[in-house]
Amino acid sequence: MKPLVYIAAAVALLSSCQEKKYGAFTVSGKITNAPSKKIFLQELPYGGEQPVILDSTTLKENGNFELRAVGTEESLYRLVIENGPDVLLVNDGKSIRVNVDVNNYRAYTVEGSDASESLHKLFEDFRVKDSVLYLTFSALDSLQQTGNDSLITVERAKRDIQLKDINKLITDFVNASESPAARYYAMGMGSRTMQPEELKALADASANKFKEHSGLAKIKSLMAVSTQAAPSNSLLNQPAPEISLLDTEGKIFSLSSLKGKYVLVDFWASWCMPCRKENPNVVAAYNKFKDKNFTILGVSLDQDKEAWLEAIAKDKLTWKHISDLKYWESVVVPMYKIEGIPFNVLLDPTGKIIATDLRGEALEKKLAEVIQ
Repeated sequence: MKPLVYIAAAVALLSSCQEKKYGAFTVSGKITNAPSKKIFLQELPYGGEQPVILDSTTLKENGNFELRAVGTEESLYRLVIENGPDVLLVNDGKSIRVNVDVNNYRAYTVEGSDASESLHKLFEDFRVKDSVLYLTFSALDSLQQTGNDSLITVERAKRDIQLKDINKLITDFVNASESPAARYYAMGMGSRTMQPEELKALADASANKFKEHSGLAKIKSLMAVSTQAAPSNSLLNQPAPEISLLDTEGKIFSLSSLKGKYVLVDFWASWCMPCRKENPNVVAAYNKFKDKNFTILGVSLDQDKEAWLEAIAKDKLTWKHISDLKYWESVVVPMYKIEGIPFNVLLDPTGKIIATDLRGEALEKKLAEVIQ
């Protein structure tokens, strides 16, 4: 009879976990030094759709609040202080309590949600490593202007070690987490620095562990597509699919308006470290050929407009830029069979694709070949 006891216990445990994570839940607590009395609870849908406001309230005089929502599965939520910071939450508890001092908001506390607490710790650990990595990239940018090869080699080695370290942080977190929602968010963070194959392994393992979770199923499907053998050669000698997206000023810009010129359509993102490493080569090619009937159209797979604009300015990308800010859900991904970034296509003046995936010296070499 013992096996039946074990099975019954396992079923009871599974049922209790499901009951804990799904259904109605509350988010309460205290916010001090808030710039506004209005706060919101948003759900962050899986797949990149816009956040949905589920509840809102006004802070009491002492800063206390309570918000209510209903979740159909374990999901990601955001407690938003109007004109102030926000706190990422997971509904893995029925009663979640948050305390925030806006003057020191990074030190917020969460009770009643183990997943939310684990994400908070991940953010802090990631921020430390990411700050160090940012300094190394900045040093490399400066050294590449001087041409000091020996120092550049040293900084590149340091960069590679730091990238490995930050990727290990994400990998260890995902593999250890018992929260499907936290795993999903952590993999999004890892997309900045990890190779598609690494992310695919994490996505597959997570989706197999939490078979009923829609968010992990989506990311597994997405990674399966993005890591397939590159079909970019099928684009060669074909008319470039039209792209019409908002530019940095919020106005629609169309690729077809550039017909008559050689155009490099450059697919990139501010969070993509390989893209940022490649940008100096793209800038050099642009400066060399921009007066010879050549231009570039930057197409970003960003989600955060501010980060996108900052990267454009920092990397001195002085050509036209467009994006729908939908990350890998962007309409351009299937149109151009994008399996990873950086990726680019070169168009002749008729709008036909004459080369793909030109990087480093290959870009300038191809431009010198076709532009007289």
